[in-house]
Amino acid sequence: MGFRLGTGYIGSPSILISSANEECIPEPPSHWNKKYSLYKFTFSNSGACSIKVNNGSPIYIADGQGFSIEKEDAPITSFVIVEAGVSYNWIGAF
Repeated sequence: MGFRLGTGYIGSPSILISSANEECIPEPPSHWNKKYSLYKFTFSNSGACSIKVNNGSPIYIADGQGFSIEKEDAPITSFVIVEAGVSYNWIGAF
């Protein structure tokens, strides 16, 4: 079994309030030739919401439930909060 060697972390600078269909994962620096691929990711929410992971179907997340993946799970390249007005923060490793 191999292991993954990460290169850094990204995340929200504070508690944020979502806009409708907001993409949480930012664009990478302009000198990169590919998008972020997060092998670890944690999302914390205040307020129920629906999310779309990697352009998939909406998934309901209850108030305070949150969502996370570990290195064994499929990497995240897109994480969208469907509803506006949800307080949230997130952190990911790439």
